[in-house]
Formats: sequence, structure tokens, C-alpha cells
Amino acid sequence: MHALLEEFPVDNDVMRLEPRIARIEGEITQLNSRVGGVELDLRELRKSTDQKLDTLDTKIETAFKMLDAKIGAAFEKLDGKFEKLDAKIDRIDAKFEHKLDAMSTRRFTLLVTLITAAATLAAAGLALMLGAAHLH
Repeated sequence: MHALLEEFPVDNDVMRLEPRIARIEGEITQLNSRVGGVELDLRELRKSTDQKLDTLDTKIETAFKMLDAKIGAAFEKLDGKFEKLDAKIDRIDAKFEHKLDAMSTRRFTLLVTLITAAATLAAAGLALMLGAAHLH
């Protein structure tokens, strides 16, 4: 038999490789089984993550809508306050203009009175001077 093995050395090598090949095939089968489990776990993780993200999206959308409503209400309230402030400023401005007009009228009246009084005094002074000059 030994002579036979010497005649067919390749067959001997193949026989020694067969157990190794069988062991490697077994390891590949185990790895394929593990990969299948990992693929299943990944699909479940993806599905769970998608569901959680969908829920989170809904919550974020709801929160933004509520925030938008609160901000809108705050701006409307602020706008109302600005309108009231504008009305107060307009009233103060109108009062100030009225007082300025009154002061201007008083100033004009005072100025006319002073000019008239000065002219009357000047005329009286001239009359006295001219009258006194005729008396001499």
C-alpha cells in the first residue's frame, strides 16, 4: 500500500485535505448562521429606530407648532402694546403741539402788545419833544 501511495501522491494530499475542508465548511456554516442572526437583528434595529424616529418627528412637529402659536400670541400681544404706546405718543404730541401753538399765540400777542406800547411811548415821547419845542 505504501507503494501505491507513492504512485498516487496527489490522492494522499487530497485525503489529508478532506478533514480540513470539512472543518472549514462547518465553520462557514456557523458563520452563515451568525450572519443571518446579525442581519435579523439589524432589520429589527432599523425597524425599531425608524419607529422611534417617526414618533420623535411627530413630537418635534407638535412642539414646533405649540412654540409657533406661543410666539405668535406673544407678538400679537406685543403689537397691541406698541399700538397703545403709539396712541399715547400721538396724544402727548398733540398736547405738545397745542401748547406750542398757545405759546406762539401768546408770544405773538405779547410781541404785538410790546410793539404797540413802544410805538405809543415813542409817539408820546415825540409829541412831548415836539410840543416842548413849539413852546419855546
